[in-house]
Amino acid sequence: MKKILTVLLVLLVLVGCGNKEDNISTVDKIKAKGELVLLTEATFPPFEYASNDPSSVDGVAGVDIEFGKALAEKLGVTLKVMDMDFDTLTIALQQGKGDIIIAGMTNTPERAEVVDFSNSYYDNGLFIVVPEGSDIKSSADLVGKKVAVQQGTTGNDFIDKIDGVNALTFGGMVEAGMAVVNGNADATVMDVLTAQIIVHNNPGLVLLGDAVESEKTAAAVQKGNESLLAMVNELLQELQAEGKMEAWFDLHFQALLDDVQ
Repeated sequence: MKKILTVLLVLLVLVGCGNKEDNISTVDKIKAKGELVLLTEATFPPFEYASNDPSSVDGVAGVDIEFGKALAEKLGVTLKVMDMDFDTLTIALQQGKGDIIIAGMTNTPERAEVVDFSNSYYDNGLFIVVPEGSDIKSSADLVGKKVAVQQGTTGNDFIDKIDGVNALTFGGMVEAGMAVVNGNADATVMDVLTAQIIVHNNPGLVLLGDAVESEKTAAAVQKGNESLLAMVNELLQELQAEGKMEAWFDLHFQALLDDVQ
């Protein structure tokens, strides 16, 4: 009987320790390790792009990196940026390879099934980019055309819904844009800010006037990560009230107008 009671006592202690560990918030865990790991994909200017500028982190700069630095500062930790393929970001987050995705990601119902999104920090939109003189005037004209898109993005999803389009997928939006520049694609569909930068830096391209879809851009955390999500939303409110998000968009957009070729 004494042995049985001893075993039960040990089990209760172990269970109690397990519950204590489970109750430690993600924010506390990040503070304990002293590092915030941000997952992104660095071919989406001005949100994120490769850079050797002193303001960059792990070779990546952009609005999302500024946001990440502000979050790391609020947490009192250092920031680490992991650059990976866009369509692997949510999987990497689920596997615990990072703490947060800040990658100009659109909050979609499909993604919201596997991650929790923050409040929106940018009202984005999908636009069509074509060469000057193109007979493509709207999304209906994309049928039978070769359309370049970044794999795993909402632009990719949009094109997949149109029967008769020959979708050409690329690792980044800049690559998709260059496919049109080089004559390897008839059009590309991408987010408006990146489209504006590519059109500005490549004479001969035209941004069609109306968005084909509107989107809400947000950060993403693991499902049920309430402590980090609450801090992200609190920080977003502070940054937007101070005008910092808008200032970062202006800064990085202008800096890129002559840099992305």
